[in-house]
Amino acid sequence: MTPRLAPGLALLMAAAMVVAGCGTSPPPRPPEPSVSVPPIPAQLNGAKFKADPCTAVTVQQLQSIGFADNGTVQRDRDGKCLIAFGRVVEVTALWHPVLEDNISTLYRDHATGRHNPKNWEEVTINGYPAVITEIEENIPTKQDEGPLACRLALGVDDTTLVYVGAETLGREEAGPWKNDPCGAAKKISEIVIDNLRG
Repeated sequence: MTPRLAPGLALLMAAAMVVAGCGTSPPPRPPEPSVSVPPIPAQLNGAKFKADPCTAVTVQQLQSIGFADNGTVQRDRDGKCLIAFGRVVEVTALWHPVLEDNISTLYRDHATGRHNPKNWEEVTINGYPAVITEIEENIPTKQDEGPLACRLALGVDDTTLVYVGAETLGREEAGPWKNDPCGAAKKISEIVIDNLRG
């Protein structure tokens, strides 16, 4: 037979449980930090890019800035367009439906530590805000030849980030960009801006 508690003791225990329960509520979340985000000068057609990422840049446009004469285009279902020159040189244009969806989110996530990309270099492409988020360095014995690949995030409208990547790997198929993938990514971004106007 289970012993019964005296009425007064039962009330005291119940009150203690209520007080203990109140003490376990999570602390209030700290306010989001104030982040200065460069503005989008004029809204581009991000919807067009999301519908078909290969509208960002064409093989012919890449050839016009020095990439090899051959080029193959691949589209996938994950918001990515890949243009390959030879076996290893690649240019990509993509968007991440589950990650940052605009330049403001990218800046805010970086400021709060939710997104710490490999690199963070703020640049401006024809007036549009962009951030170099990844640079793949060359092997130690070839550091003087420049990096192997570069990727930047370009804000094109209030709801779209276009990630532009150039993987040149020091190969001749990349033309003048073979040792300058970040220069290539910036130049390609200029083309993206022109292609997404209107």
